[in-house]
Amino acid sequence: MKLKLYSNSHSVSCSKIEVALDFKSIEIDKVEAINNYGSFSPTATVPCLSIDDKMISDSGAILEFFEEYLPDPSLLSNNLSNNIQIRFMAKLVDEKLVNSIRKLFSLVKNTSHPSDNLMISNIFIELEANLNLIFRIKGDNVFLASSCLSLADCSAPAFFSMLKEFEIHFNQQIKKSDEFLKYEKSLNENISLNKEYKRYGFEIRNWISNKLLA
Repeated sequence: MKLKLYSNSHSVSCSKIEVALDFKSIEIDKVEAINNYGSFSPTATVPCLSIDDKMISDSGAILEFFEEYLPDPSLLSNNLSNNIQIRFMAKLVDEKLVNSIRKLFSLVKNTSHPSDNLMISNIFIELEANLNLIFRIKGDNVFLASSCLSLADCSAPAFFSMLKEFEIHFNQQIKKSDEFLKYEKSLNENISLNKEYKRYGFEIRNWISNKLLA
């Protein structure tokens, strides 16, 4: 089977693929795609995985492929109900956390309108509410959906690194619950999650700096 991954180091969706690749120790031919995604991706987005020249450009589908391609170590479990919870939480993280924090990207700029401050404050309020929702559903699990790293955690490094950098940049803070701090500790202690957290944090800091210089 011939595999090639088209990725972008700044992409949040590509970040969660990096977690899976590292966790499963998958060696793959990677192409850093800067622009013109439509020349190779059917949806003009990344990540895009070429499987024997068949192009798949959905991060969730790519993660599921890698899970079947190399099931050990697994990002799922042997329990059907646990796997439903894992997939449910993975969807919630992308829809509630990642989609919310993405709204801040367009507000990083040299000059701003007074209305921007209200928008920024409202986004941080939304983020705090969505984090409380996620951690309420998480319960006592060490990770977001189980006692082990799973598909639900793959977007966490990018989100947490973005949150840290945007809190600094916008001079905003969300209230850190005990559950937030416990999960942050698990993220920092897990090799795959922490590696991507640091890598993406570096990328987002550079992106902010370049955006302000533009």
